[in-house]
Amino acid sequence: MNLIAKFTGEAARKEAAGKPPFGAGFNAQVVAKTETLEVHGSEFSDPGPDYCEFRAFDASGNLVGTKRVNGY
Repeated sequence: MNLIAKFTGEAARKEAAGKPPFGAGFNAQVVAKTETLEVHGSEFSDPGPDYCEFRAFDASGNLVGTKRVNGY
């Protein structure tokens, strides 16, 4: 998996709240805690279906949520 994008602050919360397939679709509790959002994607050479994984982190760098969206 490769890091595709990284958002911080308000931009991270906006992406975390956005509806799939373009946003993560996290619930309000996760969105409120999100300070950094990373978007990781599979490579075409990876076995299995293509997907994108959203990883939300709080201000201390703790993982507060993950979501996988298939079909990328």
